Amino acid sequence: MPRHRNKPLAFVGYFVRCQFGCEFMELAIVKMKNFAVLLAFLVTNGSHVSAFDIAHLQKLKDTNYCRKCDLSNADLVNGYLKGTDLSGANLNSANLKGANLKGADLKDAKLHFAFLWYADLEGATLQGANLKGAKLDFAFLWYADLEEAYLRNADLEGAYLEGVNLKGAYLGFANLNGATLQYADLEGANLNSANLNNANLNSANLKGANLNGANLRGANLCNTIMPSGSVMYSGC
Repeated sequence: MPRHRNKPLAFVGYFVRCQFGCEFMELAIVKMKNFAVLLAFLVTNGSHVSAFDIAHLQKLKDTNYCRKCDLSNADLVNGYLKGTDLSGANLNSANLKGANLKGADLKDAKLHFAFLWYADLEGATLQGANLKGAKLDFAFLWYADLEEAYLRNADLEGAYLEGVNLKGAYLGFANLNGATLQYADLEGANLNSANLNNANLNSANLKGANLNGANLRGANLCNTIMPSGSVMYSGC
């Protein structure tokens, strides 16, 4: 008897034809195509299958509200998520490149190694969010609230952080090369071994911040409040 291990579609078509009649053939094929699309959507990061909850993703699309949802590894490239409530959500390794997250609530969200290149997070709330190893290159974070956020090894090269609240945030070993931090509040922040090469810290507040091992070469420190409370005028 010939084997059909390599012909799953033919087998399903045969089954549908024999059991329910040919009028259901088209429906079966459509459903299989939909399943293939869904499977392709689930697969991210090479051969790894994502762990996000499909129901949660649908909830996000339908309601713009998904607190504590599991969206880890989800593909949300260029997604329109303005004002979305994602507080406490699991977005580990999610792809949010170019996403519109203006005013979004991401308080206590998990964003380990999330991709946020060029994402718009203007005015977003990320208090206590875990952004360890997140990719935020050239992201827009104007006046966003990242108080006590965890950004160890985060990549913020060229990011726009004007007026951002980073009070008490952990930025150890973070890359802020060429980032704009004008008027940013970094009071009490931990910037141990952070790269602030050519960063714009004009009028930023670094009072009580930990700058041990930080690279400030070429940084603009005009009117910057230093950890000791003194004001620098370098670059004015």
